[in-house]
Amino acid sequence: MSATSHARAAATGEPAPLDLTGLTPYTVGIIRLAESKGLRAADGGTYRGVRRITLNAGGKHGSFGTIQVGKASGRALRAELVHGNGGIERRAQGAVAVRALVKNERVHACPDGCTAHSAADCRP
Repeated sequence: MSATSHARAAATGEPAPLDLTGLTPYTVGIIRLAESKGLRAADGGTYRGVRRITLNAGGKHGSFGTIQVGKASGRALRAELVHGNGGIERRAQGAVAVRALVKNERVHACPDGCTAHSAADCRP
């Protein structure tokens, strides 16, 4: 990602676009699928050869988690997703399982200022 796109994102208050350089087309497809489900993808940094892409739907009851991608291979290795605060963590190992996990994610349209105690009580 260029310094110009970082500066533009900082000036508008929007998150910088995710750099997809080095990712396989299959991994990019998984990220695009997550975004279509309402999960915002952002760079979570690299540690010991694994790049983390954070996912966050926003709101108190929205899903969040990570997709871990091999830095050298660009392949999705594993993912963890939690559906809202207090939700059960679901994990997947391998690119096909990661895609299935993201595909089966339920979209929750909880607004950022929600004060409900559970997702069932949350009404956008």
